[in-house]
Amino acid sequence: MTGIVLAAIVLGAAPDVPADFAGDFQEAKKLLDQKEHQAAARAFQRLAGAAPNARGKAASISYAAICLGRLGQVDRAIEMARTIEAKPMSAYTQMEVLSDAKRHRELVAAFQQEDVATWPDEINYLGFLLRGRAGSAVGGKEAALKDFQRCADLAGSDVHVKLDALSHVAALRHELGDDARAMETHEKAMALFEANPRWKGNWLYPRALLGAARVLMGQGKYDEASAMLARFGDTSEKSKRNAWGFLVLEAYGDIHAAQGRKALALAKDEDAAAIDTHSSYLDRVNKKIAALKNTSQRTPP
Repeated sequence: MTGIVLAAIVLGAAPDVPADFAGDFQEAKKLLDQKEHQAAARAFQRLAGAAPNARGKAASISYAAICLGRLGQVDRAIEMARTIEAKPMSAYTQMEVLSDAKRHRELVAAFQQEDVATWPDEINYLGFLLRGRAGSAVGGKEAALKDFQRCADLAGSDVHVKLDALSHVAALRHELGDDARAMETHEKAMALFEANPRWKGNWLYPRALLGAARVLMGQGKYDEASAMLARFGDTSEKSKRNAWGFLVLEAYGDIHAAQGRKALALAKDEDAAAIDTHSSYLDRVNKKIAALKNTSQRTPP
């Protein structure tokens, strides 16, 4: 999440950044992208001392803190983040570190009153996303819904984050029993995918399809749910024999089972079980297969 945003703050928004600093910053960023967190932390700490302006220093300290957090040095990372003079960037970095460490309750407790909307546009929507994720993780669905919606509203041209936030908004509305607005949100996401087709190759697309299909299934609109899943494409394709393909096949099976079409449900579930994916997924679908077979054996001809 941080890479594009902070690099833009340092390299795109400040014309007085010397070429050598910009180049070194990008090299440090490459180390982070390669998950060389120890080397990246050292590089960004050096850059913080050599930064030509306050924005460059803040971004360098932020990256260094995030790297330390990912090395498991969370408390040290938080202390480093607190040294950032720009308070919004300091708070954002602390939230990023706590989110990476899955310290969700701590994040919510520390920043639930934070006026994220007043942060600079480059980071305010990400602050709402981070707080929304933490709130959702600890069961604060109403507050998380508001944060995810603010994130989606403020994300601007960041299509990835906007789609991610919309997915969370739709899921929470569904969980809170507001299926009409959940589908409205899914439709907004689908419109974004149509306007930006390259994102259909991202994991956000099957997640959105599955979310929308689950809402339709709950409404008893099984044909519409199947049509939504069909947008995923041919599940027999090699590129789709993955966790997402598994979930789509399982959803097809659930639709057929709900319609009483047990043979079709069994075929989809068995196809899903043939995919090499998470053991928890396979355990779940194998239980469905066993139940369908048991029911079929008891059904008179």
